[in-house]
Amino acid sequence: MLVSIASLRQPTFKSQLSHPRMPEQSILDYLDSELAERAYLVRRKIKIAAKTAREKHGETACVFFTLPEFFWNIPWHQIRSEEELHELSTAYLEKVPECVTLLISELPMEQYGKIVLLAGSCATLIKVGEGESSYYDVINYMLTITNKEYEVDMPLMSMWPKRYVSGIDFGNHVGDEDGYWLFKLFDELVVRVKAVSSVRAEHSYFGGYEGMFINSLVPGCPFSINLCLDYAELKDGERDKEIELAGAKIDFLIACGMKFNYGKLHPSSLQYAIRNDGAGDGECEVVKLEAGRIVSVVPALVIDDSLHLAAVHIT
Repeated sequence: MLVSIASLRQPTFKSQLSHPRMPEQSILDYLDSELAERAYLVRRKIKIAAKTAREKHGETACVFFTLPEFFWNIPWHQIRSEEELHELSTAYLEKVPECVTLLISELPMEQYGKIVLLAGSCATLIKVGEGESSYYDVINYMLTITNKEYEVDMPLMSMWPKRYVSGIDFGNHVGDEDGYWLFKLFDELVVRVKAVSSVRAEHSYFGGYEGMFINSLVPGCPFSINLCLDYAELKDGERDKEIELAGAKIDFLIACGMKFNYGKLHPSSLQYAIRNDGAGDGECEVVKLEAGRIVSVVPALVIDDSLHLAAVHIT
């Protein structure tokens, strides 16, 4: 089976996407404008990738399209108060899925072929408790959605959350306590963030969610996901209960500062791994694995300045 892999190289640790927030602009209006611009960019790039994949690869099972970690986050320093932080975190959980659903709905399979979008991630901070014992829990989640499978008129969508929080996830940390990071987000506000999230994967169905990540969107090609630090910290099989199918053939490393470990023993079922990293100027990479080891780099074609396109053969 031939599968196309398209990745948008985009810096996200120091995002080049964001515009300054106007003095009179509310945090929600600012988020709306930022998300709309990102969605326009992704939609345009997917169209280019789908067209080029057809020209270069012919008929493939699908085009996997990846974005890096923190793709949907606005800069933390644009927030002006703790109240706005809470308002923004709530809005992320509602507006990012809406944004991703809308953009994939405007890419019909009949015109662009089958697309599976691994939509980077969005990191949110959810306050738990009050007073000195309060802290923030993290939901840093990646949405996966396809333009083929629908329930009624809504594309089916799965959410994969990151488990381990890095010391750069909310800017540079200013300290740490047992099991917690301390981050200075903006002005003088320092937040206490739990270092390991307990959030589980979910899949959206009409009328509700179920605690399972659907990784069977391409028959014969189950896939798995690692969000940045999880690639180094998770033990083999630690989150298998959250995935529909075991024995992934492709693993996606969606990151901001995590490189492939060529000395690591990966699951033996993996045939390829794909990395999209938002650190520095951004970096995209596809590697081939045999018996759990990375053995070679798969060459990619760079199109439209920032799109990396490769083809992999899945057996």
